[in-house]
Amino acid sequence: MNRFRVILLVLLAPLLLTACFTSETPLIGPKDAVFPYETIVFRSMDRPEDRQTWDHSGDIYRFAPDGGDKAMSMRLKPIGDDLFVVQMEGPDDKPPAVLYALLKVDIANMTAESHSAIMPDDFEPTPGLSVRDDMVRVDDLDAYIAYARARMAAGVPADVVYKIIALE
Repeated sequence: MNRFRVILLVLLAPLLLTACFTSETPLIGPKDAVFPYETIVFRSMDRPEDRQTWDHSGDIYRFAPDGGDKAMSMRLKPIGDDLFVVQMEGPDDKPPAVLYALLKVDIANMTAESHSAIMPDDFEPTPGLSVRDDMVRVDDLDAYIAYARARMAAGVPADVVYKIIALE
């Protein structure tokens, strides 16, 4: 497992060590992305020591997990009802890994829930979502969104819940 996937698992699902939802190329381009804040600071509810900061830079959010020069990039695509698809790319992955999660934001309570970042044990391939190399390959972003929304509607708990510390 490459460094980026390890960092993503720490970021999105510290207690789960299973496969991610990924694509070979980015499915969210700059025109589809939104940047509601210049800086977003948050931490996992169960790991308060793991404070993370996303900084808006051009057409991405930057996140340097170790505080170094190499950063991951994120884009948020709004899909309504305080829901966003998060697309993440690492700096060192060859070929680049592009990973996805569905984020449910509750500004009133300053929380965010990460959904469908990790492949569940009962995952069944559907058109647009297939299993390859122990990862779910996302070929159709709409298929991923429909899958993630259906799991949320079925009451499947979030992979991780975050406390939003600051929005600037």
